[in-house]
Amino acid sequence: MVKPTNPQPSSKFFREMEKKAAVSDAEKARKATLKKTEKLRELRLAKEAENRAVEAAKPAKKTKAVKKKKLPAFEQEV
Repeated sequence: MVKPTNPQPSSKFFREMEKKAAVSDAEKARKATLKKTEKLRELRLAKEAENRAVEAAKPAKKTKAVKKKKLPAFEQEV
């Protein structure tokens, strides 16, 4: 019997190339996501810093003095 030969001996080569291309595409997508995340983080931190500066520039609110309640005569320490 004759062994059947592979009709496309280069198909393995093309599969390997497709794997590399898929990994490359995934890597590009991952890098793009990381870059976008870093940019958004910088924008968020800048906004938070701006908000802190605005809050620091506002005058402090006056708070009412808390009145202490006097204890009844029988609970007061002598």
